[in-house]
Amino acid sequence: MSLGPEVLLLALLVCIGAALIHGAFGLGFPMVATPLLALMFDVKTAILLTLAPNVLVNLWSLMHGGGCWQTIKQYWYIAAVMTLGSAIGTVLLIVLDPNPFRLLLAASIVFYLVSDRLSRLDLSILSKKRHQSGIMIGLGGGLLGGTVNVGAPPLMIYFLELGVKPLVLVQAINLCFLAGKSTQIITFAALGYLTTDLIFWSIPLAIVAMGGLSVGMRLRQHFDASQYRKMLRLLLWLLSALLVSQFAYAVIT
Repeated sequence: MSLGPEVLLLALLVCIGAALIHGAFGLGFPMVATPLLALMFDVKTAILLTLAPNVLVNLWSLMHGGGCWQTIKQYWYIAAVMTLGSAIGTVLLIVLDPNPFRLLLAASIVFYLVSDRLSRLDLSILSKKRHQSGIMIGLGGGLLGGTVNVGAPPLMIYFLELGVKPLVLVQAINLCFLAGKSTQIITFAALGYLTTDLIFWSIPLAIVAMGGLSVGMRLRQHFDASQYRKMLRLLLWLLSALLVSQFAYAVIT
């Protein structure tokens, strides 16, 4: 695999921008980077190229802000289930068309966003049975992360419903991402898809991603809890629209 100067520059800019968004919101790197890189490569290559940046971004986001060990103790079981879902999802990515998963994911996001307008809908089961629902959310997030590289929305829905503090939300989600992406690396390597060329080209992407992440984290310090929740909901709306457009584009091309 070889990247020309123009393609490499575009890929670097994509990773900087995606990491900046991740730093500001605590998540978003794969949601932004994967579809944009998929315009230059296929989806599988886009996911492979962003594995190293993803791991570094998730690890740094998890450790940032203090109290990460308490978050790990509290939500380790969701990350553990995430590894199983990610392994299964990665295999499905290799053998199946992942495009329909985008539409399913977008539908679930929109369903959540409008749920507060449906008087008969009660999502309190997520908090009442937090361990059981956390396991299901972790498995689903892993499957979606493995197939379309977007496992954040189910986790966001779960942690927002639990009402956890923004810092804990960011750390918990990045803990799950880190577990899922590490498993995906192992799965790709075991199946022979993690080549030396891909590793080589992912290194500069990882370096610039850390720079964008640092800038984004500084921006996040200016958000209060109310603003943060509103911006996360806006991010979910934008993500659902992006997923639907990706699905439609893949169908008509």
